[in-house]
Amino acid sequence: MAYRQQSVSLDLDTDVTHQCALHYTRDGHLIGIIEFSKPSYLLKWGDLEYFRRRTEEFSVMPFPDCVNAMIIDIRNIAAFLDNEVPILPWRLLEEECPVRLVVPQERLEHYAGFFEPTWLSSDVDSAIQEIREYMDMFVH
Repeated sequence: MAYRQQSVSLDLDTDVTHQCALHYTRDGHLIGIIEFSKPSYLLKWGDLEYFRRRTEEFSVMPFPDCVNAMIIDIRNIAAFLDNEVPILPWRLLEEECPVRLVVPQERLEHYAGFFEPTWLSSDVDSAIQEIREYMDMFVH
């Protein structure tokens, strides 16, 4: 007797895209930078799962080491996110690694109501500088 199998896909129904980059500090710390884009205002389950999968995956990828800090750029997301959106990777939160959420300048106040205000920034360069200063404080 043959067992029936039904084909499934792990692809998500989403219009979210992302780009990743790495930044090495002078002491060799690795900062992961992930930028999300979503043109539509409607958030679906697939969008939320996409955010979660990509940030979790990026936080544990060996480059040859895993990232010690992460910058999550959501300036190109039309929809407003809240603290229910699983965008912050558990590993980094549990290990108390620095995380910065880069949001549009005009939305800083809105996001300060949902996320730790010290995690918020309005541009990637400032976020990198803050994390570098924080990490270098423990070395020098």
